[in-house]
Amino acid sequence: MNDPLDAIRDTFFEECAELIEALESGLLALQDGTRDADTVDSVFRAVHSIKGGAGAFGLTALVAFSHDFETTLHALREGRLDPSREVVAVLLRATDVLGDLVAAARTGADAAIPDTADLTALATDGRVRTDFDDLDAFEPIMLDIGQSRLGGPAATSAPGSAPLPAPQPPRRWHVGFEPLPDLLASGNEPLFLFRALEVLGRLNVTALEGDLPALVDLDVSTPRLRWSIVLGPSAPDLTETEIEAVFEFAVDLCVLEIVPLALEPERAGPVVRPGRGADRPAARPRPDAPSSAADLAMASGAATAPDGASRASATIRVDLARVDRLVNLVGELVISQSMLAQGLWRAGFDRQSEAVTTLDELQQLTRDMQDSVMAIRAQPVKSLFQRMTRIVREAAQVTLKDVRLVTEGEGTEIDKTVVERLADPLTHMIRNAIDHGLEPQDVRIAAGKSATGTIRLSARQQSDRVVIEVSDDGRGIDRARVLERAIACGLVPKGKVLDVAEVDRLLFLPGFSTSTTVTAISGRGVGMDVVQRAIRDLNGTISIASTEGRGSTISISLPLTLAILDGMIVRSNRHRMVIPLSAILETQTLSAARIETLGQGQRVVRLHDRFVPLVDLAVGMGFAAPAGDRAPEEDTALLFVQPDESGPFALQVDAIEAQRQVVIKGLGENFGHVPCVSAATILGDGQIALIVDPVGIARMSGLHPTPRLPQFMDIPSQ
Repeated sequence: MNDPLDAIRDTFFEECAELIEALESGLLALQDGTRDADTVDSVFRAVHSIKGGAGAFGLTALVAFSHDFETTLHALREGRLDPSREVVAVLLRATDVLGDLVAAARTGADAAIPDTADLTALATDGRVRTDFDDLDAFEPIMLDIGQSRLGGPAATSAPGSAPLPAPQPPRRWHVGFEPLPDLLASGNEPLFLFRALEVLGRLNVTALEGDLPALVDLDVSTPRLRWSIVLGPSAPDLTETEIEAVFEFAVDLCVLEIVPLALEPERAGPVVRPGRGADRPAARPRPDAPSSAADLAMASGAATAPDGASRASATIRVDLARVDRLVNLVGELVISQSMLAQGLWRAGFDRQSEAVTTLDELQQLTRDMQDSVMAIRAQPVKSLFQRMTRIVREAAQVTLKDVRLVTEGEGTEIDKTVVERLADPLTHMIRNAIDHGLEPQDVRIAAGKSATGTIRLSARQQSDRVVIEVSDDGRGIDRARVLERAIACGLVPKGKVLDVAEVDRLLFLPGFSTSTTVTAISGRGVGMDVVQRAIRDLNGTISIASTEGRGSTISISLPLTLAILDGMIVRSNRHRMVIPLSAILETQTLSAARIETLGQGQRVVRLHDRFVPLVDLAVGMGFAAPAGDRAPEEDTALLFVQPDESGPFALQVDAIEAQRQVVIKGLGENFGHVPCVSAATILGDGQIALIVDPVGIARMSGLHPTPRLPQFMDIPSQ
């Protein structure tokens, strides 16, 4: 039987991941100039919540480091520390260390308490220390001891300096804690909460039995005890928010009262946090709580959101394997619905019949269910973009460049699987942009640019695809140098003339690099090759746009999901295949197309104002001999496709059958990589159809990456 504590630990570490993301996001906002108290408070609460949970599980190193981190952030909250770029840089490094400690704690690895001298320096004197201070520079300050307004000694600074704040007496708090019936069922344990609360100060806990049932009637799964807790003496700067953060995992499963006992009674009204559901009973009176019924009613009313006010949406944590199972079942439902439709049409049912009408309604419901299920797997790219901030900082430190990351479209949603597999490609792209794209500071200043280089990471949705762009304001691509390096590496014959697009594609060749020396982040020629292969594995496309002296932009176009595909079902040489609809530009009948033949039998077809190569799909897939040996069928059609930046070409098929949404079935586990095929699907009649990879067709036909013929020819004006 699984230990319930393991489930609680898993929940804690999941919360830690979210808190670290919020922490990093808040620090980046401070770095960009945000100075509002909410941002500072959210940053502080994130570290404090991690510390409280770590204390409950006895994670000593994590607690110790979080405490020093929290102390520094408290100085930020009080205004004693200015969030300059240098200060925020130290806090971001501390965030990285915090994340490493959480990861080590999750795996059970031993972790020593990291050095916190830089954090201590910030909390002490607000300075970013790079070395130890010179002790000889120390000058004593004379203190004038007087009487404070409380009658005790008060310290004042030397004449002409700002007065020191009067010392505050320790504070005591009353915490009323009443579990709701489903607290234990959620995996929360009051004892662990009390241990986390004990980190803030000494506890005096009293159990309030109230209306306990007889032993024979007691249900051990339902909590019946209530607790009155006195916390103190505690630090004078301890706040209600810090205490409430200890109960963050159980805030919706209990009734919580927090009362500052050190204040006057009329100012010390309890802060009540009612549990989940407006129909929950109010908290039972606490005999030792310094509050009245009116205070409780007022506090409870204040905690209730008014009509029309926005409320945080409720969320649940679900194992990803269960979601994948649901996605697969919906996919099978789509296939079954399509097979049912095929059966009705073969049986000769009239399209106006009740059966066909009901089937149409089922089809719409199935499509809506598909969209809803896929939305469950969708997640914003914000978490991925936030991960890139660390990559930018590390690359900037290695290259000794000042770099600023700007993100746009963080709310754009994409399939979780796509998000996870994008981390490596984006890492390579950003490192290349910093190392190769951005100039050193002196070069930028001489060119009239800002000394700080900018990397822009953006995401947006276009139809059924997501476009992610990485751009920089650096030197751009020196295409003459790229071609020179390619010739020197033997990748391009000497004297070969390439156009702009062909030169840019050289950057994606394995082993190619414009760096003459190998550094920690570049020079081995594996970065962009890895990017291209990863994007192709995701059924995506990649393109480059660059202006020398102004910067470059690399664009990635990806499907929203890897489970469902809108495709065109075609027939070629008696084989039925699916071509992704996103790659198709337009279609033509063979009889209406203008086809020309160039040397060695290469055929081209006119597309608007230019000619593009023509490939017989069956020949490209290896199903048939060259097209000259096959007579075209009556319904032969041409599909103009553009799978990537290399330009469009035409696919000749025997017939276009239908446009359908199909469920993708991967081939990797059983067949590995199959040229010209990206996946397979099951059609409505139960037959299996291959999903065509247009990029593979172009490569197998010699159109990509080094075509035998120009990919298009300008048509002279008449």
